[in-house]
Amino acid sequence: MNNPHSEPITISGIILRPTIAFDTFWRVAAERKAIDDRRRAGLPAPWTDDKILRDYFFCNTYRVLDKGCQFLIREVIEKGSQDPVEVVFRVILYYTFTKIETYEILENAVGPLTWKTYNREKYSDVLANIDATLYTGAYIKPAPHFGFKENYMNHLCLLESLMENELAGRLLIAPYMADVYEYLISFPSMGPFTTYQLMLCLSYTKVLNFHENDFVVPGPGSISGLNKMFGKAMQHGRSANANFDIDVMRYLTETQDLHFKRLGIEFSGLGPKRLPMSVADIEHTLCEVDKYCRVAHPSIKGKRTQLGRGFTPSQTRPSYAIAAAVLPKAWRHRARRVPRIRPDATLAVHKRYEVSHISEHRDGPDGTRQFFVYWVGYPASDATWEFESSLLLDAPATIAEYFSKLSAEPDPSDCALPPL
Repeated sequence: MNNPHSEPITISGIILRPTIAFDTFWRVAAERKAIDDRRRAGLPAPWTDDKILRDYFFCNTYRVLDKGCQFLIREVIEKGSQDPVEVVFRVILYYTFTKIETYEILENAVGPLTWKTYNREKYSDVLANIDATLYTGAYIKPAPHFGFKENYMNHLCLLESLMENELAGRLLIAPYMADVYEYLISFPSMGPFTTYQLMLCLSYTKVLNFHENDFVVPGPGSISGLNKMFGKAMQHGRSANANFDIDVMRYLTETQDLHFKRLGIEFSGLGPKRLPMSVADIEHTLCEVDKYCRVAHPSIKGKRTQLGRGFTPSQTRPSYAIAAAVLPKAWRHRARRVPRIRPDATLAVHKRYEVSHISEHRDGPDGTRQFFVYWVGYPASDATWEFESSLLLDAPATIAEYFSKLSAEPDPSDCALPPL
């Protein structure tokens, strides 16, 4: 049976009327997974008759199957010390650049990559001499402002801040994934998308053990994909419910078997147990379907209309990209069997601040004194006027330094943020 889905769907009290992109979502999810199955089985290219999927680059239906994630599992997480601190350090280091070649160059030049032996100067010397681009081209990672002109130096400072605040220990005792998100996003330059992607990388370790459907953060691509699948009704839903996108993603997660069956699609699933798509995979695939629809359904408008990156099959592929896919050993952890969704789904974002330096002061009409404060990890545009009474509690030494040395420059070597 291959009938288009035309019946309205009610989610959280909002009636959604699927567009043609709704059925496209299920077909693309299944065919993109089938492409990966054929490639890993050793079949020759092309692996699909779908011209769009054949000619353009699309990520796997399951995030864990992407080349970068397979490298993360095999070469970053499951090699080396399994001490939680060291595992978290390696994951953050890899995620900082999300580029296999950068990680490999660092490993070859510095030796075993460990937090115990970490030395910023050694790492920066290696990074400074890499001719190629250090970062992935998949998405932009804004650098925090720790006083350096090089992005990689500022990112190393962020890594140090996360580690010095004992991130591994916090992950091990976190009650909910939402708590982890709120903690990570509090650091400079960490936004919703980058925070969630780091959490997914950490979820492949034994340090962050939660059910695969506990938590999701809709990114811009997935939101655009939902708009194409359900039209303007998505805006009505968001107006009534701040978590409406998440509710729709959970609906897609819970009803996937029904829709594959309705369309007569044999979906191979993940691994020997043929695991269904998790809510993270749904979010991931919505981004890919948003791209697919730019060519398949150009009448359904979005902010972007072009598919910029073409696909050419590689003649030589590394072993971690062609071998049978490896799933994280951590996924067997018993703590992942039972969902733990925080009752209060509203996410709080409270950025953490440490005084970098003071540039000037002023006296108010009521005699209270204020200081113009620059913050560690944030650009000069975020500097603010703060009352002396507050600074005397949090940063008395900075005030003393300001008055004793008004022309003092910020020390870019001071990267650490104070514990919460």
